[in-house]
Amino acid sequence: MVVTVLAGAPNEHHEGYNSKSTGEHFAPNAIKRRRAEDADAMSLLSSKFEWLDFLDGDYVNERPRVDDDHAMRDEIIRVLREERPASVISPLGLYHEDHVLVSDVCIDIARKGGFEWYLYMDMPYGLAIPRTVSQRLAIVEKRVDLESREPFSGNISIKRQAMKCYVSQYGPTKRSHRRGFRAAMRAPERYWRVAGDTSDSNDNY
Repeated sequence: MVVTVLAGAPNEHHEGYNSKSTGEHFAPNAIKRRRAEDADAMSLLSSKFEWLDFLDGDYVNERPRVDDDHAMRDEIIRVLREERPASVISPLGLYHEDHVLVSDVCIDIARKGGFEWYLYMDMPYGLAIPRTVSQRLAIVEKRVDLESREPFSGNISIKRQAMKCYVSQYGPTKRSHRRGFRAAMRAPERYWRVAGDTSDSNDNY
């Protein structure tokens, strides 16, 4: 089950990354195209998926993000309660402010307990800008204890097929992070297990 948190769009025309990468200047159409690419990848992987309507960084100026973190937390908890997964894997949060926001919300949920929780290194940014990984880990480890897991390679061929489903993102990301992108196509994935709770709360979900 894959949940894309930042899959919403303001109901207006917008000039920015999503319009340039998709060729669609009406924001809902741009996100519709990105969702279609995501659905293709999920079909390839035989995965369930759900899109939440929070805005990514390209659209944050179109609508105030007041209390977005609280609303996002509530929606993610709703999905967890409905799905009751055996484990949860969320982003470490690198490079993009909106990715860090999602990561922080997920870490807050993980601290409460109730699920076996892991963080994954955001690709290709962790390989393109290695210092961001150590910097982010230092921040996260002030909130939770982490256990580094063995890198997981999986099936590289399937990984490449899935990545190529994201037609509008493939080219721009490759151009922006060429070295990290090439490495990400063949490198194993990195994970950390949230091993301890540094908060005083015993509440869980």
